[in-house]
Amino acid sequence: MHELHRDAGKPGARRVSIAIRDDESLRDTVSHETISAMLRGTGLPKWVKVECVVRKLAEWSVSGLDADREVRRFHQLWLAADDDGLDGTVPAGVRNDFVPSQRPAPVPAGPAPAPGATLTNVPAPARHFTGRERLLAEIRAVLSGSNRMPLSLVGLGGVGKTQLALQYVARWAAEYDVLWWVPAEQPSQAIAALAALGDQLGISLSNDMRQIVRDVLAALEESALRWLLIYDNADQPEDLSTLLPAAGGQVLVTSRNYAWASAAGTPFSVGVFSRDESIAFMREWGVTAPADDCDTLAEQLGDLPLAVDQVCAMQTATGMPLADYLRLFAEHLDELLAAGLRPGSRTTTVATFVNVAAGRLRAESVAASQLLELLAFMAPSPVPIYLLHAGRGAEVTLPLGRSLYSSEELTRLALQLGRYGLAQVSSDGQQLQMHRLVQVMVRERLSEQEAYVRRLDVHRLLVEVNPKNPDDSRTWPQHSEIGPHLVTSDALRSPEMPAREAVLDQIRYLERIGDFEASAKLCRLAVDAWRADSELGPEHRLTTRATRHLANALRSLGSYNLSRNMIVDLLKVLRTSDAYGPDHPDTLQTANVLAFYLRLAGEYQKAFEEDRRRVEALRRLHGPEDVRTTEATGNLAVNLRLLGKPAAALEYDAALVSTLSRAVGAENERTLVAMRNQMWDLLGLGRFSDAVRSQPEHRGRRAASEIALVQQALAVALRKLGRVDAALRTAAANYRTCQSLNGPDHHLTLASIMTYANTLRAVGDAMGARRLATEALDRYRRLFGAENPLTLAASTNLAVALRALGQWREAYNIDELTYEQTSRILGPDHPHTLATAIGLANDLAHHHLQKDAVALGSATLKRLRQVRGDDHPETWACAANLALDQNSSRREPVERLTALLGPDHPEVAAALAGMRLECDIEPPPT
Repeated sequence: MHELHRDAGKPGARRVSIAIRDDESLRDTVSHETISAMLRGTGLPKWVKVECVVRKLAEWSVSGLDADREVRRFHQLWLAADDDGLDGTVPAGVRNDFVPSQRPAPVPAGPAPAPGATLTNVPAPARHFTGRERLLAEIRAVLSGSNRMPLSLVGLGGVGKTQLALQYVARWAAEYDVLWWVPAEQPSQAIAALAALGDQLGISLSNDMRQIVRDVLAALEESALRWLLIYDNADQPEDLSTLLPAAGGQVLVTSRNYAWASAAGTPFSVGVFSRDESIAFMREWGVTAPADDCDTLAEQLGDLPLAVDQVCAMQTATGMPLADYLRLFAEHLDELLAAGLRPGSRTTTVATFVNVAAGRLRAESVAASQLLELLAFMAPSPVPIYLLHAGRGAEVTLPLGRSLYSSEELTRLALQLGRYGLAQVSSDGQQLQMHRLVQVMVRERLSEQEAYVRRLDVHRLLVEVNPKNPDDSRTWPQHSEIGPHLVTSDALRSPEMPAREAVLDQIRYLERIGDFEASAKLCRLAVDAWRADSELGPEHRLTTRATRHLANALRSLGSYNLSRNMIVDLLKVLRTSDAYGPDHPDTLQTANVLAFYLRLAGEYQKAFEEDRRRVEALRRLHGPEDVRTTEATGNLAVNLRLLGKPAAALEYDAALVSTLSRAVGAENERTLVAMRNQMWDLLGLGRFSDAVRSQPEHRGRRAASEIALVQQALAVALRKLGRVDAALRTAAANYRTCQSLNGPDHHLTLASIMTYANTLRAVGDAMGARRLATEALDRYRRLFGAENPLTLAASTNLAVALRALGQWREAYNIDELTYEQTSRILGPDHPHTLATAIGLANDLAHHHLQKDAVALGSATLKRLRQVRGDDHPETWACAANLALDQNSSRREPVERLTALLGPDHPEVAAALAGMRLECDIEPPPT
């Protein structure tokens, strides 16, 4: 570390800490105390802390070090570090950043593989494999090397990339503790596969799938286990950038996208067989034809491994002499060329084989042929027999429909497809997979009517196995499994409504696991298709619900204005439509979303009125005691908090907690949300200790976003109680969590930045506070406008940080404008206005405008006693400042602050020292 530090120019620990904090690409923050201890060799920091420091120092290195290589080098050193005496002189305030003297288990609470055993989900390789020895040796050399760089196998479809990866795993499986196969064509599939690994490791402690993935990757990186992750059929590198581990084990990627050649550490281009490899592969299959016939066949097939394998499988299954097959192949090839296919292309090669093999299969078994056609309209990912069997209640074309009732019969049909080389079948016959090239050729063989029927069979099958209830995390594995098939089979255009409803469930599932990009993409396809559909149109419930989901996804991706406009337009349609009307459940749900946008825009009174109309409608529909009605009052409380009325909000929230505890239980997520809202009510009332005591305990699988909101409230409460070191750790963790969960422009991320900035100021890092407050203010202005209350709150907080740095003129300029804007927009009695007034009075006093300071301080104190009351610390902070301006005694304000906060509180110490007190703003969640 000292060498790397010198190569980076020996920057100060505080400078490194600030740079890491400001770099959104890094996964954590690192305090300057931790960095100093790291450079002294004191203790062993947690790996994520080391990684952040190494990446930043490598970026600054004069020798131009490769950051990824340095991370892997340091990871090896970190794993080999001696555990003895790690806690010796680690500063107490940052001890949580260090590994304890007794290292934790390789993964949290998970069942580590038994000695000699491997935790794996990797499918078995094909029975027949030959050649590729040079490639395998080169792959082995890279993956076993000291640098442990990721490796990508890149090539066209059908050249055998996946089989090459499977063969590598089969040969060297004994050298790994964990081997995990990650289908990676769609990010949601990769997320589900990594989450499944988390289940095996015992670390799936969140309802947020992306948080589970982060935990899994972190556990692997900090583990001494030998692991290999194989990301199969990856598409865009940027889609998987957050799903790849940084160091610690080995990563292998297969892809048809040549962008991976530069994205992964070491690329290998996989081409077709050499002629000798083609012939050797035929011999491996047991083909005994003369060498000239084998050579002719290989040439006809273009040495494409997929085609050679398929032909060998069919020849073995039928016993047809190779010479006869060549004649039949030539006949079908002539037909395809006459239809316009290009001679010599891999498409023509596969199409010719499929024509021959599918024709023979049809003559042998109609049910097997129907299964072949069914698979052609599903995703090219593995299809388990149990999934087909689970769809036995679907109205699928006979005789295949009857076969679905017997898993044994389905296995027999699958093996028939395998014998003809039309699908890959697992060794136990319980899973089959069709290559995408074969799928295309099978679909091309069908007439329009045949394709319509078979696609409809797929839709009915998927409807039968759709678990529905996407808000229930127990259904997520099934949703993950059927999702790719819904997309590939174009279920959103199905003539049958249940199939389209399954698409809507998939959209909601993607939203719930945090894959907003995939949710938005599928939403757009659905909305466009359903609006244009004569049977549905823009007012159909599927269209309106998909529109609402699209708005939700876009909001989560930071497109606030577009999302809000969609909701406004949708609500107009619903309220005026004869099919809906103002009291329809869909209308009320959309009105609920609109109220959120009104709050986000700072139109708190309008949001309150919107939510009040919704509560009144629910009372008419369900009665005042119904849990749905009571739960809706929770939004009234949200509005009241934002309007500066926490006492009224607490009444609603307390009643809601009581109702939900009885109705769904105290541990239910809905109850915990209401309890979290109570924390913010208590913070608004100045009851900081009560807020800490009331924080909900999130046990088991809870949504990471909800935990983050509790974490933010806790950070605020700890700071207000004067426990600034604990507050800093909590605020820093919350900041990184929100960045990771939501991205840099999400409103919750911006709120976490403000909380972090306020906490930095409280611990004396005014420079850091100013930097973060400026960043938050710039983003708030860009996203929500200059006069949004959130923007104005950020302005007030920036002014507080500037005063801490002695930049009084800049603070005065900000406060003068902000006070006018806040008074006009929120009103003179709003707590945000009064907080800004306290800061402005401080500015006036510093600039010797004593008369103005006294006038403003007096008016503000009067309003605070009416609005906040005499039991709120802000009231007495204002009174203490006013006493300074009036040259009067501070005895009463100091005594009241001491009673409220305790004698050891930093604010009390500041008041006793005759210092001016500050009042920052922590807006509650919208």
